[in-house]
Amino acid sequence: MTNAWEEVDEIISGYVDAVRSELAARWEHWQLELSKPELHEVVGALMARQVTLATQLACSPGIWSAHTAPVLLRAMTDVHITLAWILINPLERSRRFVAHGLGQQKLILEHRKAELTANGEDAALDTCVQWTEAWINAQRFTFLTEVNVGSWTEVSVRDMAEEAGCSDLYRYAYTPFSAAAHSMWHHVSRLNLQVCENPLHRYHKVPVDPDLTPDPDYLYRAAKYVEKTFNLFDRTFSVQSGAPSAFEKLNADMAGFAPPSNERIAEDQ
Repeated sequence: MTNAWEEVDEIISGYVDAVRSELAARWEHWQLELSKPELHEVVGALMARQVTLATQLACSPGIWSAHTAPVLLRAMTDVHITLAWILINPLERSRRFVAHGLGQQKLILEHRKAELTANGEDAALDTCVQWTEAWINAQRFTFLTEVNVGSWTEVSVRDMAEEAGCSDLYRYAYTPFSAAAHSMWHHVSRLNLQVCENPLHRYHKVPVDPDLTPDPDYLYRAAKYVEKTFNLFDRTFSVQSGAPSAFEKLNADMAGFAPPSNERIAEDQ
């Protein structure tokens, strides 16, 4: 039992190290254009975000289930579609992405100021306000930052996916995983309800928080989405990093491996 979990830890550690090395290698081999900082920062940040989501999922086998893993996988499909759409017109859309994010942070800042003022406090002396304003001003002065309460892309995610050639990812991953991310009926009814044991109650359903056996397929999917994003980056910018594929390493390490079940988890604890 213990040896099984030690093997899991080795597989996870190997993947995390490998995928982080892949990210670093791509950044190192991507020629920096100092006249286009937004492009490099946005693309780099979204690739790093993809790696972060995958490694956080990988390091938490307890969430390799339909309860939580789809929430992270939904975020990963969102990252990929967003990046794919940006890379159709990289510089212009990167700048729009940054501007929208700064605007959203400014909106949060103004709400904070209003709350402090309503409570009779001096917003200018608030540490959070000072830090946030400094962060925004380092990129664009707050008085020049516009707040857009709509979508920064001005199109739906479905339209973004179609334009970027990601329709299958949208249909078969983004949309199904949205059920978990938004706690929709077709998710909660299957996973958080069970039929009442009393037959006189007309078989109505009662709430339940079931333990589910960890399924390594969720780790496989996360690794696949990172690989997909890396491949998109490589094609767009003709980067050849030479780094070994973390996805292929994970597949090789997991071949024929059966993870411990819930019963074994309980015994190990």
